[in-house]
Amino acid sequence: MEEVVTATLVSLVMVLTTVTLHYVTLAGLSDLLAKLRHVRGQILLVMMVVFLVHMVEVTLYGLVYWAMDRSDVAMAIGGNVSGDFLDHLYFSLACYTSLGLGDLFPIGALRLIAGVEALNGLIMITWSASFAFLVMQRRWHF
Repeated sequence: MEEVVTATLVSLVMVLTTVTLHYVTLAGLSDLLAKLRHVRGQILLVMMVVFLVHMVEVTLYGLVYWAMDRSDVAMAIGGNVSGDFLDHLYFSLACYTSLGLGDLFPIGALRLIAGVEALNGLIMITWSASFAFLVMQRRWHF
């Protein structure tokens, strides 16, 4: 039961962290775009910044998985895992993008965090796509 509470709290903190990070990034990017004149450069900037913020969010989840895997909590990643951070980052990327390859899998209450990350990633990716669409719609005229 303790690990479920831990996983729930970690999930909540991660959602709050990633949503706040995403909001601050897109708000700052929106302010920056208002100052730039080159339309295609703006769109390129949007795509690069959005990609980077997603990678930061994936990395944050990867750090959580790595820390949980190393702690005494009965949560881990199973499969062909060497235990290094790259495995945890890869697992996070598979969860965040809802790719779910299955070669690595969560054990114990870590399944809750992985499921929340998939939902969180879907929402963040959709938010980014909507933002990019609006930027292109307002700025890219043929």
